[in-house]
Amino acid sequence: MKSVVTTVVTAADAAGRFPSQNDLEAVQGNIQRAAARLEAAEKLANGWEKVMREAGDACFKKYPYLKQQGEAGSTQTKVDKCYRDLGH
Repeated sequence: MKSVVTTVVTAADAAGRFPSQNDLEAVQGNIQRAAARLEAAEKLANGWEKVMREAGDACFKKYPYLKQQGEAGSTQTKVDKCYRDLGH
C-alpha cells in the first residue's frame, strides 16, 4: 500500500513538476484524518463478526431463494460457510 505522500510525489513527478500547494494540502488533510481512520479501523476490527453477521443476514433477506434446496444457504453448513467467506 502506497502512502499518500508517495502517491502525490509520484503523480507530480510523472507530470514533470514539483508537488503543488494543493497537493501538499491534500497530504496534510490526509494526515489530519489519520486518527479518525485509525479509530474506524479499530472499531471494524473489534466488531468484524457483527458486521459479517449483519452482511450475511442482509444477503439472505434480500435474496431469500438462497435458502432453497441446492442453493448457497440450503443447509446450516452452507450458511456457516457463507458467513465465513464474508469474514474473509
